[in-house]
Amino acid sequence: MQIWNQARRNHRVPPHDQNHLHQSPTPPLPPTSSTQSLRAPSTNSTSSPPPPQPPRPTENVRRRAGDRRSTDTGQNDTKTAEGSSTQSLNVLKRLLDSESSYINVREFESRTPKSTVSPPSELDLKSPTSLVDGHELAEHIITSAIGEGADVFGYLASLERQADEEGGKDQKVGVEYKEEIERFKDLHASIQRCDSVLASVEDYLSHFQNDLGLLSSEIETLQNRSIFLNRRLENRRELESRLSGLIEDLFIPPSVIQNVIEGEINSQWITTIEILSTRLKRMELFKAEAHSISTSVALIEEIEPVLRMLADKAVERIRDFFVQKIKTLRVANVNAQVILYSVLLKFRQLYSFLAYVNRQLADDIAQGYVNTMRWYYSSNFSRYLKALEKLKVQSVDRSALLGQTESSRMLPSSRTPYASATRDPLILGRRINIVFSTDSSVMMESTAEQNSDVHWMEIGFRSFNLALMDNICAEYLFIVDFFTFKSADQQSQLFQEIFQPTFQLGEQYCQKLLEMTLYDAFGILLCIRITQLLTFELQRRKVPVMESYCNRLNMTLWPRFQQIMDAHSDNLRRLSGRPPPPGDESKGLAGAASVTSSAISGLSSILSTSHISSVLPHPVTQKFANFLNGILELSPEDLEWEPVSISVVRLRNEFEAFLTKISNKMSAGNVGTPHQQRQHNATLRERFLYNNYMLVYTIISDAEGKLADQERTHFKNLTDAYAGAGTLK
Repeated sequence: MQIWNQARRNHRVPPHDQNHLHQSPTPPLPPTSSTQSLRAPSTNSTSSPPPPQPPRPTENVRRRAGDRRSTDTGQNDTKTAEGSSTQSLNVLKRLLDSESSYINVREFESRTPKSTVSPPSELDLKSPTSLVDGHELAEHIITSAIGEGADVFGYLASLERQADEEGGKDQKVGVEYKEEIERFKDLHASIQRCDSVLASVEDYLSHFQNDLGLLSSEIETLQNRSIFLNRRLENRRELESRLSGLIEDLFIPPSVIQNVIEGEINSQWITTIEILSTRLKRMELFKAEAHSISTSVALIEEIEPVLRMLADKAVERIRDFFVQKIKTLRVANVNAQVILYSVLLKFRQLYSFLAYVNRQLADDIAQGYVNTMRWYYSSNFSRYLKALEKLKVQSVDRSALLGQTESSRMLPSSRTPYASATRDPLILGRRINIVFSTDSSVMMESTAEQNSDVHWMEIGFRSFNLALMDNICAEYLFIVDFFTFKSADQQSQLFQEIFQPTFQLGEQYCQKLLEMTLYDAFGILLCIRITQLLTFELQRRKVPVMESYCNRLNMTLWPRFQQIMDAHSDNLRRLSGRPPPPGDESKGLAGAASVTSSAISGLSSILSTSHISSVLPHPVTQKFANFLNGILELSPEDLEWEPVSISVVRLRNEFEAFLTKISNKMSAGNVGTPHQQRQHNATLRERFLYNNYMLVYTIISDAEGKLADQERTHFKNLTDAYAGAGTLK
């Protein structure tokens, strides 16, 4: 018994050193297939041959081993049946261990490599019916462990020796175990705490999972909400992009409103009105586009009344402003040009705004302006015309016709009934300077009233029409710049309404000058050239509104010039004794067809007293040459539609006929034979014609122009034709 206990103590295996058993040289237990197989050695063992068999144990040893085996049979029977030869050896060692050693069989088996051979299915160690008593089981196990016929006690003795060798190691392991037990206890406590923490974490995670589910649903809701809000945001942005311009364009700062209502009308007020005008135009534009911006209609309906009220207030102030300024034009001696260009034209933006908001009111103000300016120009030019009528005008009657011996005389004027003429009306002289002069000044009203000099008719005509042209240009340009809302035809109509009375004054003055100077051909032709120059100047200034007036003046002047030229031709024709052409009896001015008695008596005296001295140029030739030269100088360009060239050719033909008539009546008297007398008379006639034609050619030689070249060539040919005439001896 003591030996068994000692063996048990020697073979106690601590839990932490069970791996040492795995390194034991004890051969593994072979698997068994039945109860009988436990008594026989295994034929299927793949391990090395078993060690030498120890002596068989005694009866006491068997009994003690059986007692020990019976205490642990319920714990190890199953492991013994299922294990390999190594597992059988481990069961044997556990049987030899003390009761205080609680080795975990499952943990011990997990450290022992298992056999690849399955445990026998015939032996069921868990069933109580399949087990024999404790002695038989121990015997079977030991026999299986050491082999059939082996010495058990010898084997145990070898185990005791091995245990003694390992005793020292066991003591050391026990000490280490005691040292590590506390650490394992702390570790166990930490693990328990971790378990509690993990339990709380598990609980938290379970709640967290629930919260995540709720959060996921909320996120999905928020996502849908975000999509909806994004769609609304895009719609609002699109609407904002389309309405931002409208809001910016229709917004009116409070300062603008206050300035429109209470501000002084100046340049800053004009800027304010331009802002208001821009807002109104944009509003009208957005109203036209309201079909594409549905929400802008309500906005416009809210803003439009405010803009309209503000615009009405601005219109009221603009109306009062322009009415006041137009009234100042009716003040006596006021300079309208200063008011037009310094005041009204400066505020033309206000009138444009007035025309945009209230067209009818703008037309009424325009009509008021037209009436005022018509009175202004009519009254001022009437006063100026009265001053020009006080000038002494050189009057030319029919005595100035070619072939007359009477001198020209003055026609009654407003202050001097008659005045003697000191200048020849058939000589142009310096009168042509009025056409080509660059001086654009006109005779002032006060100068005309106090001037006592005698003037030709073109002086007053030029002063009146030049002043009229300057005012017309200024007024027309103002109308174009100020009444911008009107078309060109409407602007021209406004102009005609303003200057119609003034144009009538100019036409009446022209007619009066013609009545004062019946036979002043140069004066009439100068007036025609002045009118043409005015027309050219208007075209250069791009003012086409005075052409009709100039055309009416030309229609008045050209017929009178033609009548004067016809009167000169008819007078020469009658002096030559030729009958008038058929159908020409009614032509000419009243009294121009009759030749004065002094002219007839003078011609008779010339024809009856023909002497050698009569070969000198005739006085009519001198007048004709001067008159022709003046006409040619005033006609530098031979215009086909002008009657000048026709009148000059007719006058020249009548002059040549007149000279031929006189030359045919010339005679040198009773000198020599009749043949010599006829030859001498022919030479005398040729010499007379040569001298007259040479005089004409010499006088017109400085004239320029196409018509002058034609006439100069013609008289050059005549001079050359009579150049061979011999002198009288």
